[in-house]
Amino acid sequence: MPHYFFSLKTRNATPHTERSGDFPDLRTALAAANAAARSMLHTRPHRIPLDVHGSLDVEDERRRPVARIMLADVARQIF
Repeated sequence: MPHYFFSLKTRNATPHTERSGDFPDLRTALAAANAAARSMLHTRPHRIPLDVHGSLDVEDERRRPVARIMLADVARQIF
């Protein structure tokens, strides 16, 4: 089963791996990454400004980007 990494990238923070896991295909990994992005935006403390100018990148096992979820798009869906 392919391994994917979810790497959070914002303009105010150094990129870091938010999560990783084995998924049967890219479509399933994208669904999990979207859920992770939604969770990050929902659970942030309200005193922390929302930085929606970033992304959650989905990377393959070689750490090559294969997809990008824009945080602004996710924020528009939930706020």
